[in-house]
Amino acid sequence: MPIAITGGIAEGKSTVLDALKEMGAKVGSADVVARDIFNDPETNKRLSSLASFDSNQITPEQLRVAISSSPALRRKVNSLMHPLIMYALSSGQFDFVEVPLLIEVCAQSNFSEVWVVTCGRDMQLQRLRERYSESQVFSILGTQLDTRIKASFADAIVPTDGSLGQTCELLKKEVKRVGLPLVV
Repeated sequence: MPIAITGGIAEGKSTVLDALKEMGAKVGSADVVARDIFNDPETNKRLSSLASFDSNQITPEQLRVAISSSPALRRKVNSLMHPLIMYALSSGQFDFVEVPLLIEVCAQSNFSEVWVVTCGRDMQLQRLRERYSESQVFSILGTQLDTRIKASFADAIVPTDGSLGQTCELLKKEVKRVGLPLVV
């Protein structure tokens, strides 16, 4: 079973996944799979219907806005999307899989270990403010568990608040610990 890479938005999960890929790991991303599934015409039509959208096609931004204001809709969307995403990921031959909402959807049992990536709340907010407006930042954060909660499920904590070199050194130690034959 692969190792799950999780953490909050803007905490460095993709950077960690890229570093592991550079070490020779086979990596997958739930976000990439989710985009592919979202863009499937039949799935998009079902999502549009769930969100009571006027057209048969909904954009990611429209869906993000709709689910941020409706916990019931978010649950419906999750019940449609997450099984499809997990099925697609399970059919791949990965060493590591980035799954941002791993704990939220209780999918940690699908992985041999859980590695939680964190940069700390202050740096996370700084990174988010570089990408989104202030209202969007807190709307997005409101849909995810705090990384400190996710950390309680971790087999390894991967800090990304230092240099990339520091993060890579820690990753090398963790890769050796789990016995993966990567270039470390």
